[in-house]
Amino acid sequence: MIDLWVVMGFIRYPLTFSSMVILALVLYSSVRLFEGDARALPMTRTWTDAVLFWGGFAFITGVLGTLLGIVLAAQSIEQAGTVSPMLVWGGIKVALYSSVFGLLVLAASSLAWFALHLRWRALASRETGSAHG
Repeated sequence: MIDLWVVMGFIRYPLTFSSMVILALVLYSSVRLFEGDARALPMTRTWTDAVLFWGGFAFITGVLGTLLGIVLAAQSIEQAGTVSPMLVWGGIKVALYSSVFGLLVLAASSLAWFALHLRWRALASRETGSAHG
C-alpha cells in the first residue's frame, strides 16, 4: 500500500493543519450548542461558520497540491524526453491524492457545519419564539 503521508509531499502539512482546525472547531461548537443551557450566541455561529471556511481551504489546498504535482511531473517528463504512458499516469494518480483528500475534508466539514448550523438555527428559533410568546 502507498504511504499517502509521504506521497502527498509538503502539501500534507496545510491539509493536516486544516483538518485539525476543523476538528477543534466542531468539538468546540458542539459543546457550545449541545450543552444543557445552550443558546444561539452570534459568536458560536461565527465558530460554526469557520468549519465551512476551513473545509473550503482544505479543498483549495488539495487542488493546489495536485496542480503543483502535475507541473513538477511535466518538468521531469520534459527533461527525460520519452517516458512510458504508464509512468505518466502513475504520476498523475499520485498527484490527485491531495485533491481527493481535500475534497473528503470539505465533505466532512460541510456535513458537520450543516448539523451545527441546524442546531444553531433551532436554538435561535426557540429563543425568538419564547421572546415573542
